[in-house]
Amino acid sequence: MTRYPLLATAALAIVATTASGQAPADTASKLAGFHTVTARASSTTLVGVNYVRPALATGIIDAKAANSLTDNDVNFATVLAGQSNLWIEVTSGANKGIATSLSAVGQNALTTEDDLSSLVEVGDTYVVRTAQTVATLFGATNQAGLRTSNSPNSEGGADLVHIPDGNGGFRVVYYSAKKNGWREVGNSTADASGIPVYHVDAIKVQRNQGSNLALRFAGLLRTSPTYFFAATGIKTDVNTNYPSGSTLSNSGLKDYVQHGSETTGDLLWFQDSNGVWNQYYYADAAAPLTEGWKQVGQGDADKGSTTFPSAFSIERRGASGLLKMVPSPDYEGL
Repeated sequence: MTRYPLLATAALAIVATTASGQAPADTASKLAGFHTVTARASSTTLVGVNYVRPALATGIIDAKAANSLTDNDVNFATVLAGQSNLWIEVTSGANKGIATSLSAVGQNALTTEDDLSSLVEVGDTYVVRTAQTVATLFGATNQAGLRTSNSPNSEGGADLVHIPDGNGGFRVVYYSAKKNGWREVGNSTADASGIPVYHVDAIKVQRNQGSNLALRFAGLLRTSPTYFFAATGIKTDVNTNYPSGSTLSNSGLKDYVQHGSETTGDLLWFQDSNGVWNQYYYADAAAPLTEGWKQVGQGDADKGSTTFPSAFSIERRGASGLLKMVPSPDYEGL
């Protein structure tokens, strides 16, 4: 399965740190926390979940092959038994932060959706986690308080959550008061609580009620770079991953976006607290512009200090490929 934008043949991306074969060290780490995002009344808000779930397995790569990574010190068949929506992130080495989902689990080997063998080295460390799900984010019984549907067979006037499906589209879910559970639009019978939300994926919360709703997301902080895929001519929604400190200048994205003007450069779309979208691009020095981050419609004003919201969109005008965002320098040493 090729995830979009999470993964794409030679474009990979996923999460955090550790290095044991025993109990995951970060399950009770100082990096645990939460952040709150406001779903605005009667509108759609782009939302990023900036925390991940606890590690299930950690260790050191002992061998690598096409679509396979081996750790002889961990019995994955036992440690990961009964788990689903698994993904692995490399947490050291030249490509620290590179990640992919898992398609199979053996005793000491993991089968990866994407071939990481050319991107990792024996001796690199890794972490395996499960993805967030509808239930872990909003509660198995809608503890988040989204507006529910009272219709037995449809979404009615419920709030809707749009989740990337890995193929460029979305799965749209809602909470059914009649069925006492999460359902997917178009399928009012199947339980939708386990639909995954991977760490690179931004979601859209469509609020169909006339009041704001504060959504609180908790978990563990990632401190590794984040890789994500962006296709030419497509606006890709991306989870920022880092709940604080990220600015245009310190994100590292200037090395990956296409430089240019308002009409030729890649555009980063930030939604503000009022729902207004602002667009930013990176310009090289060419009159009348000096080099740096600029805002569409704001001339040569330097916008490098602009902070990232919990999620953003990138309108890719350059070639399709993998982009890399790094955390704020404040995260060093964590």
